[in-house]
Amino acid sequence: MYETMKKKRWYLIYIAAVLMLTAFPFVGMSAAATNETTENKELARFPRLRSDGTWNVRYLAQLGDYFEEHFAFRQELVAANALIRGRLLGVSASDQVLVGKDGWLYYTGTLDDYLGRNQMSEEGLANAVHNIGLMQQYVEDRGSRFLITIAPNKNSVYDSYMPSNYLRSGENNHTRLTPLLKQAGIHYADLYEIFEESDECLYLQGDSHWNNKGALLVCRKLLDGLDREYDGSAYDSWEVRKEHTGDLAEMLYSVAAKPEDNVYYDRIPIYAYVNDVEDTEEDWIETINPNGQGRLLMFRDSFGNSMLPILANEFEYGYFSRLVPYNLGNLDKYHPEYVVVERVERRLSFFAEQPPVMEGPVRVLEELRAAATDTTVSVREDGSWYVVEGTLDSEYAQKDSRVYVSVRTQNGESVTYEAFLTSSRGEEGWNDNGYQLYLRQASLPRGKVNLDIILVNGSTQTIVGTEELKG
Repeated sequence: MYETMKKKRWYLIYIAAVLMLTAFPFVGMSAAATNETTENKELARFPRLRSDGTWNVRYLAQLGDYFEEHFAFRQELVAANALIRGRLLGVSASDQVLVGKDGWLYYTGTLDDYLGRNQMSEEGLANAVHNIGLMQQYVEDRGSRFLITIAPNKNSVYDSYMPSNYLRSGENNHTRLTPLLKQAGIHYADLYEIFEESDECLYLQGDSHWNNKGALLVCRKLLDGLDREYDGSAYDSWEVRKEHTGDLAEMLYSVAAKPEDNVYYDRIPIYAYVNDVEDTEEDWIETINPNGQGRLLMFRDSFGNSMLPILANEFEYGYFSRLVPYNLGNLDKYHPEYVVVERVERRLSFFAEQPPVMEGPVRVLEELRAAATDTTVSVREDGSWYVVEGTLDSEYAQKDSRVYVSVRTQNGESVTYEAFLTSSRGEEGWNDNGYQLYLRQASLPRGKVNLDIILVNGSTQTIVGTEELKG
């Protein structure tokens, strides 16, 4: 009898403990509900039973969503789960972060490049090179220096910490694109050389980016590429401090992410912000430095965050943009002597997908012919611009084709511009037969004009489509 009572007591204690544990996240919401998150999303709101005078049929589902995102100590419990899985089992609790060896973290968005899958076609690469070439011509026609560079994916330069079950491919967008840039005469700064030649680790363990020393070496590489002199001893004084919390660590471990070592230079910034700036993540930043020389316009991504203070110390005026598409119309506003384009390796298809905001170079028409094709043409307004875009008939388009857009008035006068070539990714793969051109509305004559789409294959120029535009 006594043994039976003892077993029942333990059963009751076990049941009570399970009930307390399962009820804890709900009951605890009264004192410690989760109302903030480190995740890049907006938390669900408490649902209404009635909405717009009718019963909310999704009330219970929305209530479940609310509880899932607001239960007590959610961030701490999520972090504990990530730590157990990541540190003990080597498995990531996030589909955006890959857990490597020795605690190294990698962004899963770089896996396509690492494995050589889902890469651009040969035509897409040709489109990217063509578009970058038009950008360089636009910049140089205005008397400025142009330089483009690619920020390496972390696992492209530090692959020894990648999980062994991921086999690196020897070919990807970067390895295929850079020889084409050099063949086309594009002014390109190769950052991969920096990291391959250095004995030091220049990327952060829990971050997708380089550390501050890596940023300094990159800036010096760019300054060399622009034929700019700099004081090589300006950053000789530095210290290592455990103050940087990596983006990948925060993404995976949330509130449990720990800071890691980074290099911090003692040089005092001698530049000032012109506009309101909270941090270097801002989309548009202007700097001024009375001791600097020249004007720099830089189109960059998050890799430019750590570069900005170094470059701002070198130039009298700095204009740093994360906005896309790139607005090269800013050259006419700010008149920079130097234009730098920095893009991360995993986003190289961007150059074939989003042409910059600028008018293409003026071209001269030769003997034209016409053909009835399935080429599409459309025109839309975008601020003070018209955007002419469409898709070429695949039976006529070739790998080295170019596209002109001729603006023809009713009296027969015309101005012809070269368009950008675009690629788009669909369910069936890449379509590399697109084209796009920005036209300033103010530069078009008043009244009705015709836009002739001209396909250029070698020395043959063929009108493959026409669209009427009322200016």
